[in-house]
Amino acid sequence: MLHVEHDASLIKDLCGVIERYSTRRPLTEVEQEQAIDLAALRVWEARRARNQVLASHLLGEPGWDMLIDLFIAERQGRVSLVKSVCLASGVPYTTAWRWLRVLEREGLVRLASDSKDLRRVVVRISESGYAKMHEFFGMLARDGRFEP
Repeated sequence: MLHVEHDASLIKDLCGVIERYSTRRPLTEVEQEQAIDLAALRVWEARRARNQVLASHLLGEPGWDMLIDLFIAERQGRVSLVKSVCLASGVPYTTAWRWLRVLEREGLVRLASDSKDLRRVVVRISESGYAKMHEFFGMLARDGRFEP
């Protein structure tokens, strides 16, 4: 009996998705970019809310949290410092720093000395990292859940 109810629920959800796609007009380029911003912010907010309920070390994905934070910062024209990116990851500083190095080796982020204060390190999402995050949030935006 459980499977029948579950299958019925899946079919209902699928019908809703089909209806949503068949009845809405395509987003303009500006609306698509606004939907991407909204999707990124909502995912970031959901992850912060999750960390209020469950300890972040239980479900930790520090690299993912860093990429979301850096993507949003890039879209908002903000500069991110290592310290703030490490805080955004929700893990101890040393663990976060190791993750930053992994992301750098993978070509997803760039680290550079702050031109205003050489003691600080600036972190930016790379062009490749930005393109991948844009593609991911674009997929979420296109499904209609994050329309402006």
